Amino acid sequence: MEINLPMPAVSASVSCMDLGHMHAHIKAVENSSVSFFHYDVVDGKFNKCYILGDLLCQYIKNNTKLPVEVHLAVYDIEPYIEVFADKGADYIAVHYEAMKKPHEIFAKIRARGMQPVLAYKADTAPKEDFSELAGQCAWVLKLTVNPGFSGQKIKQESIEHIKTMHDMLKNAGLDTRIQADGNVNKETIKMLAQAGATIFTGGTSGLFLKEGSIQQNIEKLLAPIQLETMQG
Repeated sequence: MEINLPMPAVSASVSCMDLGHMHAHIKAVENSSVSFFHYDVVDGKFNKCYILGDLLCQYIKNNTKLPVEVHLAVYDIEPYIEVFADKGADYIAVHYEAMKKPHEIFAKIRARGMQPVLAYKADTAPKEDFSELAGQCAWVLKLTVNPGFSGQKIKQESIEHIKTMHDMLKNAGLDTRIQADGNVNKETIKMLAQAGATIFTGGTSGLFLKEGSIQQNIEKLLAPIQLETMQG
């Protein structure tokens, strides 16, 4: 399922949702202006934790019309492509750090009817091949924290990486968008947007706040950059 993302766009981090009341939470997300679900899979090696297996992905796909982006924070990518294709994933985010032959990985993702997303760790700067690889993907996923643990603070070097990515894409004449993932909230979103991000993964600090509905939280989250756009 390919989607035309709004500007800006928000995705919902499944690992930050209430897993004990999943059906209700899926519907709450679906009834908001969230564009897609962001589904983290961590293998215990890429980062020292394990989160979200394949069965929950199937459950989400069975209960929503929104697309699902599976973020593979794993080193052995290929077996996961088959698994999550069978579970209905629409986008597969694969890490630059884990790919020896990215073009082959992208081709295998497309062969299963999904779109590849190019992902980078918080501490990985874009290399010379960034623009060429990014141009083959739906968008770029840039982590601003380490995957798998909620409540972390943004790593400042990741902001500089987003700026560099944005400039490299612009210089290459590409309109590939950048997704920022980690500690996205109303205090940090302006900094991320100014660096060049236009897709924002919402989690515990910005989207799933108990004091408001998901839609109210989205509106508060995006207010700083929408106000800046109107003023600019």
